[in-house]
Amino acid sequence: AEQDLGVCYYDDKLAAEFARRQDIENALAMIAASQSDDGLYLHYQPVLDLKTGRICAFEALTRLHSDLLGHISPAEFIPIAEEAKLILPIGRKIVSQALHFLKRLHDSGFESVSVLINISIIQLIDNEFSRNLFQVIRDVRVNPESIGLEITESVFAADFDRINRILGVLDRAGLHVSIDDFGTGYSSLSREQELNVKSLKIDKSFIDGIMQTDPDMTVIADIIAMAHKFNHIIIAEGVEHEKQLRYLRDCGCDWIQGYLVSKPLDENAALEFLARY
Repeated sequence: AEQDLGVCYYDDKLAAEFARRQDIENALAMIAASQSDDGLYLHYQPVLDLKTGRICAFEALTRLHSDLLGHISPAEFIPIAEEAKLILPIGRKIVSQALHFLKRLHDSGFESVSVLINISIIQLIDNEFSRNLFQVIRDVRVNPESIGLEITESVFAADFDRINRILGVLDRAGLHVSIDDFGTGYSSLSREQELNVKSLKIDKSFIDGIMQTDPDMTVIADIIAMAHKFNHIIIAEGVEHEKQLRYLRDCGCDWIQGYLVSKPLDENAALEFLARY
């Protein structure tokens, strides 16, 4: 009897997980097919330039709210959007929102502030991605040099040369291409000099290590030195403690983001934050 109950519980759990996944996919499909963004919106996390002490950028972080499920983590809904082949229309909406926020920043007098947007490999290799991106840039009338695109280094595991050629097109157009979660995926250390990117973002797991081990035992200083050798900017994410900030500054890190600077903010709060900083 206990075994039967266990099977029933397992089946019920699987059924609940499947139903939740379907609900999320349905919500994304409705957003993709709609003229409005419905429950899809962005928050913006400030990025601090350690050399100038000024906010130099905001990372656009996608959020989803469903009337049925409430707030849904991007770690849950982005993979579903990718697997359901909805990431292209969803991604276009994300880019549009982010660029309209960038336009609002510049119209408010913050011309030196950029916006960083996360892009998946599915978007990057789509034949229409670059054309659609450049069209939105023209429509919204923003400077491509104020736009950052963040991709995870794992994308290079698929086809390094092809991906790097695409990044070269974006780089030559003036966009700031960044490798996100650097050091955790496809090992691109030996090919860093070849990458058509402007910056590397050190994964939070390395930054957490500053608090857990002897800082002299981390490889962060080596990554920063290597990146600077090839004229790449280094960004540290997940900075939450003064000890981390001091270490990163001593190592010559360029930009940081994390709760020590600010949590992610909605558009109005982001503008208020800039005005106060």
